[in-house]
Amino acid sequence: MPGRDNKMGHNYKYCNVEHHLALVLMLLLHMDASTVDGPTYQHEDPLTRQILTCTRCPAGTHMGAHCTATEETVCSSCPKGHFTQFWNYLPKCLYCSTFCVENQYIKKECTPTNNRVCQCKEGYFWQANFCIKHTECPSGYGVRQNGTSHSDTKCEKCARETFSAVTSSTSPCVEHTNCTSMDLKVVLRGTGKHDNLCSTCKNLQNDGGLSILKHFLPEFFAKEINRRSKLYRFVRHHQNLQGKHSLFSKRSLLLQRISEWIRGATIDQLRKLPMQLRESNIHNTADKLSKMFKELDASNCDCKMATL
Repeated sequence: MPGRDNKMGHNYKYCNVEHHLALVLMLLLHMDASTVDGPTYQHEDPLTRQILTCTRCPAGTHMGAHCTATEETVCSSCPKGHFTQFWNYLPKCLYCSTFCVENQYIKKECTPTNNRVCQCKEGYFWQANFCIKHTECPSGYGVRQNGTSHSDTKCEKCARETFSAVTSSTSPCVEHTNCTSMDLKVVLRGTGKHDNLCSTCKNLQNDGGLSILKHFLPEFFAKEINRRSKLYRFVRHHQNLQGKHSLFSKRSLLLQRISEWIRGATIDQLRKLPMQLRESNIHNTADKLSKMFKELDASNCDCKMATL
């Protein structure tokens, strides 16, 4: 009958599962003594051909002689510069073959029970058999996840109203300064690369923003113009560069020259910078600076309106 056949088939499958479970249980209960009773191994006596169960040697030693029917395994200590990490029946200890390479330090020295352990020093991570310096997130980007000895830094672009003004492998993006909480006015809004610039209307009206610009512009040039050739072209055309080209072969020297000029410049001279940048074919930086001057003028205008 169909119904009975189905029932019998179901019972057969159920019994079959029970049978397999019983076999697994029997196997677990009758596991080899070397697994259940302790660290042993099987050895055939070369004289009697008898299979003996010998005790393994503990970490820090090796097997000096196999056990016999009347004697236990002979274990010998590892010599200097050699080790065994686990119970074993090795004929000799393993050589401490790990040696630290460049930018690594010894985290754990070679002992009779472990190989030498090396680790990348702070600021580096292990990849392709080398310790590689952690990636530095550029300005405008912050660290989302710090690097470790086995993984690189993970960077993320600074979200709106946050910034990172440094190139760093450890610094995250931080929130823009809240100027109003300090009873100050935002005269230049922050970007992903720089903070809000705060001031009082009094200071802004006294010098037209000169002190703010002198504080801000050196950092602006350093972040916006990365190529030395562009900096050199700008300095040579507009900063009365004297001396040999080789004297300004480094980007840092060119930035220093620009910073020195900014410190002694008037507000009118600083306002010519966007035009000078365009004449040096540095248009993107010129556009950004023009936008900042307009924002500064708008803040100054707001301050004047507030006093009427």
